[in-house]
Amino acid sequence: MKTSHLVKIILLTIPAITLLYVFLLRDRIEGGTGIGGGSYDLTKTFTAIAIGLYLLVLNLFLLIQNAQANKFFLLGGGVMLMITVIIAVRTF
Repeated sequence: MKTSHLVKIILLTIPAITLLYVFLLRDRIEGGTGIGGGSYDLTKTFTAIAIGLYLLVLNLFLLIQNAQANKFFLLGGGVMLMITVIIAVRTF
């Protein structure tokens, strides 16, 4: 496996791990308040927005770099972006 493929896989798994932690594991592990300090936790909202922007920029970068060679990475990034949008809509 080439080093560039390994880097791209790592760049695609970072948002997946973050989404898993924030939306599935964080509430079970710690019960404290998140960003905002009030009764409404804004951590999920900010995380969904940040990961959505990150994936959008990453997909644009992969598209500009070489779309034919990065087609599987673009597919994975597109699926992750759709999952992030669905989670964000359910959170709001």
